[in-house]
Amino acid sequence: MIGSVYLIGLMVASLGFSHFIEPELGKPEKLLIADDGSLIAMAPFPPSITYPLGSDIDGNSYLTKIIEGAKYTIGLSVIIAFGRILLSLVGGYLLSLLPVSVKSMFKGLADALHYAPITVFTYILITPVILTFSWSYGTPTKIIYPCLVLIAVSVPVLSLYVQEEIDLASDNEFIDSARTMGAGRSHIFKKHIVPFLTPKMVVTFVQQIGQTLIVFAHLGLLNIFIGGSETRAMDINIKTGEEITRTFSMSNEWAGMISENFQYIRSFPWMVLAPVTAFALTILAINFIVYGLEAKRRPKFAKVPKKSQEPAVVTLDKEKFRMVK
Repeated sequence: MIGSVYLIGLMVASLGFSHFIEPELGKPEKLLIADDGSLIAMAPFPPSITYPLGSDIDGNSYLTKIIEGAKYTIGLSVIIAFGRILLSLVGGYLLSLLPVSVKSMFKGLADALHYAPITVFTYILITPVILTFSWSYGTPTKIIYPCLVLIAVSVPVLSLYVQEEIDLASDNEFIDSARTMGAGRSHIFKKHIVPFLTPKMVVTFVQQIGQTLIVFAHLGLLNIFIGGSETRAMDINIKTGEEITRTFSMSNEWAGMISENFQYIRSFPWMVLAPVTAFALTILAINFIVYGLEAKRRPKFAKVPKKSQEPAVVTLDKEKFRMVK
């Protein structure tokens, strides 16, 4: 319940901020000037009452940036997790219909993806769209394509897991009884196996949200920004005359905020700690939800009353015993 309230509240705040508050905000101030005209501070500003989590180099409050980017970070994670579960249910059902030899072969292929780092596959597949040829793709493509890749790389392993759960459910006696009474394969799947799978799939869905957030963080450190990036000229090299550029996240996605400011971790640590803290709290909230769901599934045992501490007295009747030679 704590985790759900946190995530829902953060999403509502993010959507409300984008629609009602952000349009009313003016241009951020890069300089803080006193009444007498003297310069007090220059962006990025440290955490204070005005800037609870500090600001970036443009003077934007990190608190508002994190709230604004929550709808992309958490929202896309939910969409990706839902796509994984939906496709893995279809894939697991189709796998359960195949012969055992084909299942064994697919299991060997899926194990390779299970132990291989998912970030490596994702980075190789996403880089052409996000980095190499980013100039030729629009923002919708830069959002949709990475999501499809993140869904596709996890479907084989999850489909294998669903297939194993379907086979496990099919070994129950009530499934044999349903077959004996003439139930078809689709009827058994809808009426008997789906209710058996639903609690496990709900837990898996929440777990996939947390795993997607971790992959987002890894991709951010590799300069892969979900939602697209913007390259901006920051300075000019006096010797060579070349522009010194930096890449910024266009959607304020948290992983992108970590990556674009990682070079300032020593000078202005709040520029990295703020999105890292947001990631940590969100993953902790997801773990709360998973723990609550798993605790709800555990069987509750009735308390056994404690036995009396007094020793039992046994009375023996001599007439019931006889000597044996």
